[in-house]
Amino acid sequence: MSFRDLLGMSLGNYGRARLRSGLTTAGVAIGTALVVLLIALATGAEDNVRRSIFSIGDLRLVTVQPFQPGANGLSAVPRTITDDTVAKLKGVAHVDGVYRQFDAPLGMVVEGGDDATIRPQGIEPDAPIDRGDLLAGRHIEAGDRAVAVIPGNIARLVAPSVGSAVGKTVTMRVGGAVKLGSTRIGGSGTPRDYAVKIVGVFDEQASQTSFRIPLEDALLAGAENRGLTPAAIRETTGYSGLAVEADDSTNVAEIVKAVQELGFSSFSLKQVVEQIDQGFGVFKGILGGIGGVALLVAAIGIANTMVMSVLERTREIGIMKAVGASPRDIRALFLAEAAYVGVFGGILGLALGLAGGQLIDRIIRQLNPRTNPAAIFVVGPDLALGALALALGVALLAGFLPARRAMRMSALSALRYE
Repeated sequence: MSFRDLLGMSLGNYGRARLRSGLTTAGVAIGTALVVLLIALATGAEDNVRRSIFSIGDLRLVTVQPFQPGANGLSAVPRTITDDTVAKLKGVAHVDGVYRQFDAPLGMVVEGGDDATIRPQGIEPDAPIDRGDLLAGRHIEAGDRAVAVIPGNIARLVAPSVGSAVGKTVTMRVGGAVKLGSTRIGGSGTPRDYAVKIVGVFDEQASQTSFRIPLEDALLAGAENRGLTPAAIRETTGYSGLAVEADDSTNVAEIVKAVQELGFSSFSLKQVVEQIDQGFGVFKGILGGIGGVALLVAAIGIANTMVMSVLERTREIGIMKAVGASPRDIRALFLAEAAYVGVFGGILGLALGLAGGQLIDRIIRQLNPRTNPAAIFVVGPDLALGALALALGVALLAGFLPARRAMRMSALSALRYE
């Protein structure tokens, strides 16, 4: 029996009992649609979470914190980040740059009043924190002193507009009492005033209190607040943190390991993304399992349909064997019928899943007309092909035993069957 004859006969047998074949196919379609819908929604949610994380920062960055690794909260054991630490990290493989940061005591911009509370952050030129979020002006450059890049909300307190704040000289008061929200707290040390020129304004979505100043200015302000020298601050207090930039995000894990071996805590968005991927992988597995239950029920329906088909066509099987059909031909015929159920059910289920997902996506967008969220229903080629392959595989597995039974049936017994 040729392959074309086999497909033709199996398709004819599939259409012979239309109601039964249609109901069995519908069962496969529902299971496939459920798998596609649930996994596509999970994939869309994962993509949105990843997109939000990517907007926060660079996956190549590793933040070094002045604590022992593995500790947090009250159990955190402080460590001192010195220039020696910086030198060691610069020697680590795949490190493109190490940027120091020192946070001076809380303060305020005098011209902005009580609402202009700031957290002076001393940074180096081209530091990752000072890239790409400017609303006006420029970033901190090499050789800068007594300048600042400020958030937009502070700029609007000291000038009519963001643009007009650039070039304006304001008074940065470090230490003393400050206002946080509706609460006034006592500051550290004796308040000191410093005249700084605003050279840039960044989007306050990043931070409403960060007041970016040159590293040396922050060290001086912190030292004078405590009655020390900048050199003493470097050795005793150390830097508030480091930003280590890898040459590629794939090498972040090696750098994190090197930081921990030096005895410091670290954080990277790359680790967060990997944890999210693991979590969503489990989540997708659970949702796929829920859809798999529906496919399991459909598989039982396929098996039942095929068993009934074998019983109803026992004499036909005997005749086919009597005229020369081999056992393999018989098995292939019934497996082909099961495959038609899987293919048609898979295609229909994929279409139903896509339609259902688009409907859910549209409803959510209508419920949130003021936002423009990214797609929450994502069906890639891998999911579409995987769903079709799963439907076909389930159908073939369900049809294997009935096909095997038909193959092993005796031609003489089949001809005698009433």
